[in-house]
Amino acid sequence: MTVINRTVIKAKAGMPEPGKQLASLTQTELSVQGISYDVPSKRIGNSLKRILDNVTVRIRPSEFVGVIGANGSGKSTLIKVLAGRTLPSEGSVLLNGKNLHANFESLKQYIAFMPQRDVLHEQLTLRQALGYVAQLRLPPHTTAAECREAVYEAARNVELLKCLDQRIGSLSGGQRKCAGLASEILNRPSLLFLDEVTSGLDENTDWEIMRLLRRLSDGGMTIVLITHTLTSVAAFCDKVLCMGGNGQPTFFGTPAEALDFFTMHRLGEIFSRIDEFGVKHWRANFEKATGTIADLPVAVESDCNLRRSDTRQRRRPPLAALARSVRQGRILLHRNILLLLSDRRTLAMAAVQSVLIGGLVGYAFGQFGTGQEMVSAKSALLLLLSLSAIWLGCNAASKEIVGDLMIYRHEHYINLSTAAFVIAKYLVSAAFTVLQLAIVFVLVAALAESIPGPPLEQFLLLATGALAGAAIGLLISASANTRDQATTIVPLALVPQLLLSGVLVPKLPHLAESMAKIAVSGYWLTEAMKSVFIAAEGPIRVVKGDTGMVINMTGEPAGLSAVILAAHALAFLLLAYLVTRLRHGGRKRSNWDSSGLDS
Repeated sequence: MTVINRTVIKAKAGMPEPGKQLASLTQTELSVQGISYDVPSKRIGNSLKRILDNVTVRIRPSEFVGVIGANGSGKSTLIKVLAGRTLPSEGSVLLNGKNLHANFESLKQYIAFMPQRDVLHEQLTLRQALGYVAQLRLPPHTTAAECREAVYEAARNVELLKCLDQRIGSLSGGQRKCAGLASEILNRPSLLFLDEVTSGLDENTDWEIMRLLRRLSDGGMTIVLITHTLTSVAAFCDKVLCMGGNGQPTFFGTPAEALDFFTMHRLGEIFSRIDEFGVKHWRANFEKATGTIADLPVAVESDCNLRRSDTRQRRRPPLAALARSVRQGRILLHRNILLLLSDRRTLAMAAVQSVLIGGLVGYAFGQFGTGQEMVSAKSALLLLLSLSAIWLGCNAASKEIVGDLMIYRHEHYINLSTAAFVIAKYLVSAAFTVLQLAIVFVLVAALAESIPGPPLEQFLLLATGALAGAAIGLLISASANTRDQATTIVPLALVPQLLLSGVLVPKLPHLAESMAKIAVSGYWLTEAMKSVFIAAEGPIRVVKGDTGMVINMTGEPAGLSAVILAAHALAFLLLAYLVTRLRHGGRKRSNWDSSGLDS
């Protein structure tokens, strides 16, 4: 049997000498007691399927534990439960004797979780991305100099000091993983979970990342890692947890002990060995030899079946919550502006879009004609301008939330305010839309025969409509599952704005007119612009469609319409916030409790 000398491996990997290790962290021990997790299964008549089955382990301070197992053995679900991201069906997770899920708000500051997918913006440099992470995660009183120092230390610990001013999108796959690791250790957590972060990397890069993790563990950090690279597990990990089918643990101990237990020469042969005799056989053998999957102390908090009253999160005082949201909103606003300015492709496409819309609309209305032809042309121009304003806002904001869902979810688990996230997205999208609208309006004013009514008043109304459009787009983005899905929904959302505006279909059915007055921003924007047009150019005679009689054009008061448009913007923005929070802001629940948590 091969016995691995980890001391030799560390020396070969360039591990620091004991006197040069990282500063010690708070000692963190993780006790996992009888964790199970059930999900509904249509294949078995909507009854529950168990994907984690009574997992019990004890992870001591500063241990580096590798979780291995075949696909479908529940590894990812287990690590999310251990990190507090997912609530179990049964059992409890104790962090230094305190129930993690019942006290998640107070304990999450000690925990870092690195998912398989990258959660840093590729458009930013590493220094910029880590700087925003530092501002969001470190205590509010942290100075700018302390944030810079934290960024420097995090980059140094993952050996990326030379890459601080490179865009994350230009880094290699291994460097991106190290960048993600830097963001997670920036606030010096005591407990680090990693979900297959070395997946898809070459053997040398995998080895380098495992070496960095080993150094962090030697510096006092407790680390739990899911990986399929078993050579690295044998070389660097203190313990290995073997998971079998249906989420059943089959072994927990050192890599050398695992080889002895399964009577194999390499960790890579363990899976076939488990399949040979079955999961239950190996689990029974291990529990027979040790008494249980791990020797656990008596828990300080032994709440194995959490109830809603146990898991309800403590609310911050309103003023403290407001102060946090305002501070984070300022940071996110700055980051969103930088992201927008860094995205040259989006800026170029937006400029081309604005020029095309403004140029084509202005050219098409170069001459209004006379009589009723002129009145129809001016009404059509007002309609097109109002629809353009709403469409530009809707289109600009429709990808903002769904495009950052992974990052939002990850940051929200730590401390990110949903309100700050949504409002920062809205403000940048709305401002960008108004700039696009200004280009469109200037081109139309220059190329068309004229703007019906005072140009400044009409532009201000269009800007108000654009704000409502941006809020609609943000709601679409919060409701969509992918960016492509959001793009598909945008035209559908604009159809009511066109049909119920009261111009294309002058005589709306009573129900449709009522719906338009309640929820269609295009109706109120067109009505307001018509009102300004009438006030500026006197009585406007139009032909009534159903009788053929000539009557005066009417429009809802511009002031009232502007107020209703602003109310629409606030209402859609509130809905976007609620949808974001309810769909994406909570911890995933098993079927043990449908009541959920306050997130």
